[in-house]
Amino acid sequence: MSPISIYIVEDELLISASLKSQLRQFGYEISGSSIRGESCLEEIAELSRLGKEPEIVLMDIHLRGDLDGIETAKLINEKFNCAIIFLTGQSSKEIYERSFKIKPFGYLLKPIDMEQTKMTIEIAAYQRNLEIENTLYQKDLEALLEKSSQENIELMTMYQTIVDNSLLGLTIMQDEKFVFANKRTAEIFGYPLEDFLSFSIIDILNLLHPEDQVKVIAQSQSRLKGEVFPQNNRIRVFIRDKQMKHVETHVKVVMFKGRPALHQTFFDITDFYNS
Repeated sequence: MSPISIYIVEDELLISASLKSQLRQFGYEISGSSIRGESCLEEIAELSRLGKEPEIVLMDIHLRGDLDGIETAKLINEKFNCAIIFLTGQSSKEIYERSFKIKPFGYLLKPIDMEQTKMTIEIAAYQRNLEIENTLYQKDLEALLEKSSQENIELMTMYQTIVDNSLLGLTIMQDEKFVFANKRTAEIFGYPLEDFLSFSIIDILNLLHPEDQVKVIAQSQSRLKGEVFPQNNRIRVFIRDKQMKHVETHVKVVMFKGRPALHQTFFDITDFYNS
């Protein structure tokens, strides 16, 4: 397991040198150090480019220069995956309120207690790795969902193509009306699809030959009650221009939106009768 890499931003050279020495004794890797926020950002950017981005940045809040430690930490958070631990000799409310917005992984008060420092670094490194793992997991999950969504779109497109170009009329009847019908159904019955789907149960029955109406009603009701009937049947229907067609129909009970419905297929066999 590689040692935790640490970058130190501290403008007191004696404190910086002491931290480096003691942290190395604990087995940590010192990636670099700086006394200014500006130079810190440049060096971390270079380390990141080389694939050596530090895991932890020990950041003194009070820095000389245009950027103090809090402003520098904010820029580090925006550009890199470093865990920030603030170093401060003060514990004023103003400092904490400003620094809280950066969401640091910890605070260390000067003079530095090295045992406390070691514990804070270990916890920060663990939390950082956990956040990175969660981010990668989230990205993988989003990619998987996107792939699944695309596959579902492709499957739905293929299914729609099959349904729209089927030689069979396909319908679903629920609550005594058609809640779904494909284009072939409209072609068989000779009505626009919108008109066909608007038919009441009386309109539907009036499409059937009188001798077939009673049989179809009885069988449909019995199927919904769970009674077993042959799934196929031959009926006579009157299309829009009052011509009669012979249709072979298959009926099966299915669940649609959580409730029983009749899934029916219609196959025009008129030509077989007329041949």
